[in-house]
Amino acid sequence: MSFGEKIKQLRKEKGWSQDKLGELTKIHGRHIGKYESGQVMPTAEAIIKISKAFTVTTDYLLLDNNETNEKSLPNIKDRLLLKEFEEVEKMKDEDKAVVLSLIDAYIKKNQISSILSTK
Repeated sequence: MSFGEKIKQLRKEKGWSQDKLGELTKIHGRHIGKYESGQVMPTAEAIIKISKAFTVTTDYLLLDNNETNEKSLPNIKDRLLLKEFEEVEKMKDEDKAVVLSLIDAYIKKNQISSILSTK
């Protein structure tokens, strides 16, 4: 699947218009359409913004990964955690942002604790 086909598929899975993806990435909706149609290849910066919006790797967007076909960043082995993330994924964008900031805060707290305990 091409880069354009992947972002179109991901966008449709989220129920986003090209303009909505454009708002999230600060890329004009017309450019999103050109990426999807294969008329234009985005800059590295734009690819990174798009990957962050969809929470996928840049490798997933750029490479033809027929053997793995994985979209998600990490491989979550904890089934309970995976189930919780699946529920979060169904939330409105605003609610997801709150959950993500809480997770981010706990991750940073853990990283700081880890750094301080090794000194």
